[in-house]
Amino acid sequence: MASAPVRRRVGPRGLRSRTFGERDLLRLVERAPDVVFRYRSHPAGYEFVSRAIKRITGFSPEELYADPSSALKLVHVDDRAIVIELLARGTGRVPIVVRWVRKDGSTLWVEQRNTPVFNRAGELVAIEGIAREIVDPTMGSRPHVRVLGDIRIDLDRGRVLVAGTDVRLTPSELRLLVLLTDQPGRTVSRPTIMEALWNSSHVGGGRVCEVHVSKLRAKIEQNARHPLRIETVRGQGYRFILSG
Repeated sequence: MASAPVRRRVGPRGLRSRTFGERDLLRLVERAPDVVFRYRSHPAGYEFVSRAIKRITGFSPEELYADPSSALKLVHVDDRAIVIELLARGTGRVPIVVRWVRKDGSTLWVEQRNTPVFNRAGELVAIEGIAREIVDPTMGSRPHVRVLGDIRIDLDRGRVLVAGTDVRLTPSELRLLVLLTDQPGRTVSRPTIMEALWNSSHVGGGRVCEVHVSKLRAKIEQNARHPLRIETVRGQGYRFILSG
């Protein structure tokens, strides 16, 4: 039986080219410098990871296929809450920025652009996306991510993670944390804090400032009564201690 002829289509200026097929698409994906992937929800695990993952992380696609939990193990422990939310809810329209851990233990920053896939019942069945290695977002003149020990502050999203756990801060608490972490170790006076929170150094007096610091400590300290991160400098103000 004679083989079927290859279908051709007319391209620009009348040029004829064969149909772009599945193999061509796979070659294109595998040549891309970014990681292309599909992660299914049930049973959990990667359905596809492009070969770029080997260059970026040292792990081969086969190693990731063999471990259903590899999507989380790739992620730095302090950033996993971001990926856990993605895998649970499919909130992938906005890119996420997380740290990955290479096979040799070193870390790199990646930006993931994700597309959630739902079935007809509205259930999340997969996450499809592209992951790209990026420059450390904590560096530069205007960093949008701040990492201080096990505290991560996403400045552009107003999101805070402490030891890998999402911490919900009020707008005032977030402004206070950002102010204290602008220069770790520097003492921030009470009037400066009042000015940052309410554009006035005379709103409610020092007691109001202490209340806000106390509430912030309750959310980011392991023991608010013995704070290790936000230290009181008697008679002056407060400072953020990086070693905490």
